[in-house]
Amino acid sequence: MNKAMKAAERHHQRHQFVTALNSMDSAWVRFLQDKDILDINYSDLYTGLWSAEQPLRKQEALLLMRHLSPQTAKKYLDNAIAKGLLVELQDPSDGRAKLIALSPELKRRLEDFFDHAIELFRDALK
Repeated sequence: MNKAMKAAERHHQRHQFVTALNSMDSAWVRFLQDKDILDINYSDLYTGLWSAEQPLRKQEALLLMRHLSPQTAKKYLDNAIAKGLLVELQDPSDGRAKLIALSPELKRRLEDFFDHAIELFRDALK
């Protein structure tokens, strides 16, 4: 393949990637279904909790929203708990501490979204 063909193919792949990325962003908006929580900080929180694969102490969950002050992160966390997206659990090792976990519904929805996004990118890079 000559250089011009390689450049054209690379440009085409990049274009497909951007299209997939935009489709994924649209899917994320539909996934959240709530303009009040349509924010990258919620993405960091939800994907961080999912990646942890276990409930995190409240202070650890707040740190997942690394672009927010602790006070603002707490407001975000409290909002997600109030909406039923996250659940607070008692920490069995410390009766005063709370653990934060994804609600079962949010976990299922996240995993459906991940599967959809994986397919978008897989198709784009064919």
